[in-house]
Amino acid sequence: MKKLVSIFAVITCVFALTACGSAKANTLSGTPLTDASSDSVIAYGEQLVNSMDSIVRQGSVDQYSDDAVFGPALDSYENSMEDIGEIQGFDNEQVVLDSDGNYLINIGVDGTSHDADVVITVAKDTGAPSNVATNVRYTLGELMEQAGLNTILGMGTTFVILILLSLIISCFALIGKAQDNKKKKAAAIEAAQAPAPAPAATPAVTEEVTDDNELIAVIAAAVAASEGQTTTDGFVVRSIRKARRKF
Repeated sequence: MKKLVSIFAVITCVFALTACGSAKANTLSGTPLTDASSDSVIAYGEQLVNSMDSIVRQGSVDQYSDDAVFGPALDSYENSMEDIGEIQGFDNEQVVLDSDGNYLINIGVDGTSHDADVVITVAKDTGAPSNVATNVRYTLGELMEQAGLNTILGMGTTFVILILLSLIISCFALIGKAQDNKKKKAAAIEAAQAPAPAPAATPAVTEEVTDDNELIAVIAAAVAASEGQTTTDGFVVRSIRKARRKF
């Protein structure tokens, strides 16, 4: 409950600052001019602001794009003109001398949407402007809103990039599996296309050759006995054939 109360208190403070914030006018740092020349310098600054406003609204900014001073000055004013709106008058006009001896002119613009400060740097010796910048006066709430949007945009971009990186990393595993399946298919195709192995040679059956000397001796003795002889010197057994007789 304490955590919820703390979060609610923080949110309430943020909304309070957003609602109650006010814009502050610009204050120049330098030595203020107190002589009569300050009025002419301020009048020059107002005339310059009116000229820039007229050029931007006429769409003639490109004609001064090559100018080293008025090109960036008109771009700055053009980027701020939508927030300023129509010029209703001037306020907070100051002229000071900076440390380099140049005039710093601050022309406060009273706009229909927002007020702004146009800071003009004029060289004291030549009287020509060397730099012009337009700064819109945003309230504290608007500045916090812009900061919050920038934070959300930055964090959102970071999370999107992290999600994309995680998806890419997860795709690596799918790519590895696809390659493994491709290799397995290629191996199966090669195995199917390979020639069948030659049948194993059947071992030759060696026919046992029986030594017939003993059989010849027995038959010779039987023949000699049937003829009444005691030895087998009178004949020689040259071959033995199986008799094919039917009894």
